[in-house]
Amino acid sequence: MGTERVVKTGDIKGPAGVPHASLYEVITGLIEEKGPITFAEFMDAALYHPGGGYYVTECSRWGAEGDYVTNLDISPVFARMLATQLHEMWTVLDRPSPFHLVEAGAGRGLLTEVVLETLAERYPACFDTVRSVLVEKNPHLWKERSERTRWCGDIEEVGGPVTGCIYSLELLDSMPFHRVVRREDGLKEVYTATDGEGGLIDVEGEPSTDELAGYFEELDLQLHLGQQAEVGLAAREWIQRAGSLLDRGFVITVDYGMPARLLYAEGMRGTLMCHYRHTLNDNPYHAVGMQDITCHVDFTAIRNAGLRAGLEPTGYTNQRNFLLGLGVLDELEEVGTPSLKDCDAIARNQGIKDLIMPGGVGDKMKVFIQHKGVDVPALKGFSFKDMKYCL
Repeated sequence: MGTERVVKTGDIKGPAGVPHASLYEVITGLIEEKGPITFAEFMDAALYHPGGGYYVTECSRWGAEGDYVTNLDISPVFARMLATQLHEMWTVLDRPSPFHLVEAGAGRGLLTEVVLETLAERYPACFDTVRSVLVEKNPHLWKERSERTRWCGDIEEVGGPVTGCIYSLELLDSMPFHRVVRREDGLKEVYTATDGEGGLIDVEGEPSTDELAGYFEELDLQLHLGQQAEVGLAAREWIQRAGSLLDRGFVITVDYGMPARLLYAEGMRGTLMCHYRHTLNDNPYHAVGMQDITCHVDFTAIRNAGLRAGLEPTGYTNQRNFLLGLGVLDELEEVGTPSLKDCDAIARNQGIKDLIMPGGVGDKMKVFIQHKGVDVPALKGFSFKDMKYCL
């Protein structure tokens, strides 16, 4: 890697305070064996290593007892609106049977659970054709297989090709990514190394793969001098795998992110963020195995990767516009004089407000849908505002 320059020292000084000492030893052992490792390798171990990775332990990750909240913790109405969109997709596809629903990064399985309940209640003909697969790396979260639903650990185990929809909620932002920085002598990669005193640090070196430079060449942009950024090669690859699995249908990605021209604009310093006990920090070397590590999704790169797998852009917008297009305001319940019996209705309405509130998750969360094997569909989710031409 040539001459390396220390950029930042992590907070952790050795395995003390790290609940999964074996995980820490795996990471430092890998560095001792190979030298500095890519941040993607570090992140893959920190989040997914069976020896204590954040996403494969039995610890709670969501809600008040976890580290962050998702749309499902805010309100089940999000899942009900998704069911409405899935029903329209079923119609656009000429009502196939079976209609495959594949949730990737299913976690607790709550999203698909509410989707199926809503389809059964509102769209029984569609529900009768559904066969769902929940893809989740953590076997501790799997539930019993039913006639209509099964669990698996990787999208490659789904089988295929399938006709239907592959959807994910906050999946791509937590896939291992590379970190880069532009210096006077070109693009450098930020690696993870040890500091000799039991801590983890960032060091810079030559890129581990030509794909990093190629990534920006494909986007027809270049980082500014000194600018740091994240590169989601794994997310891009995953979209291509999803496209290859799909015969006819849609891929729905709901995640934090933005188009490349904004994500890598002058003044941006990267979007790496860690979630720990409902607090945010930008130090991935703190509490290894105990905190989530994410970055914003580059939706332009996701669009380009999808095109290579036969996926055409259907629509792109923020969550507020998507839910408004699907009629989320019709889900509000009338509340008269406040009383104990109205508490549920008030809570439901507040949840809907939180999902679409300007400046909050309604703006920050984006919805991107791609289609394959079907004429360009006009989906209700983009009837309020479609921004795909910004990608």
